[in-house]
Amino acid sequence: MGDTAPRRKVGFLHTTPATIGQVSDALKLHLPCVDPVHVYDGNVKIDNFHSPAGVTPKSNLLRWAVFADQLERAGCELIVSCCSLMPRATAFAKQVVSIPFIQLDAVILDHAVERFSRIGVLTTTEYTVPYVKEGLEERAARVGKKLELVFGGDPTALTLFNAGEFEKHDQMVLGNISELEARGVECVLMGQIPFALMGGAIGRRDWKVPVLYAGADAWARVGELLES
Repeated sequence: MGDTAPRRKVGFLHTTPATIGQVSDALKLHLPCVDPVHVYDGNVKIDNFHSPAGVTPKSNLLRWAVFADQLERAGCELIVSCCSLMPRATAFAKQVVSIPFIQLDAVILDHAVERFSRIGVLTTTEYTVPYVKEGLEERAARVGKKLELVFGGDPTALTLFNAGEFEKHDQMVLGNISELEARGVECVLMGQIPFALMGGAIGRRDWKVPVLYAGADAWARVGELLES
């Protein structure tokens, strides 16, 4: 899909401002024909973190459904959820629209299950763990595959990220990848969508195993859905 392709309108749902810039930069690189419609609601993140880990608040199920309806009515051909805590809300909300509605990191989980059995999962918050675990195990169950999940990461990194200490955050996360490699995993799955902001830093290192994050493969999937 190049610059001469027809303009396509795609809706993006965000729970943190960081992913708005991330998506905008990725579209310029991978899908320049897409006109994004960004929806950000900080209350979604607040409600997620006020609930127990692994519980999607009903308020957020409703928000995602309402946003999806609004984006379809606004002429979007596709909706993309940019929060790793919202796969259940995405599954719920996609029932109210007639256009595709996906998680940005869905194809990365697909690839991890298709290609690997002992998967290292890196997160910086316990809230992500149940959703990534559920997503991987559901995919494995569909193909009758048994997985071994090895979780790693340090919540201090998220504190640094939220404080704007991005260089310190990145160095800590890169160290966490090395630690997971040393535990004998077949790949490292970056379990939160904003980790793709580190794509350049990840790519500049030589890793012993593949490091998967919501980068080029995820955007290729968005392009495929638009073409279909």
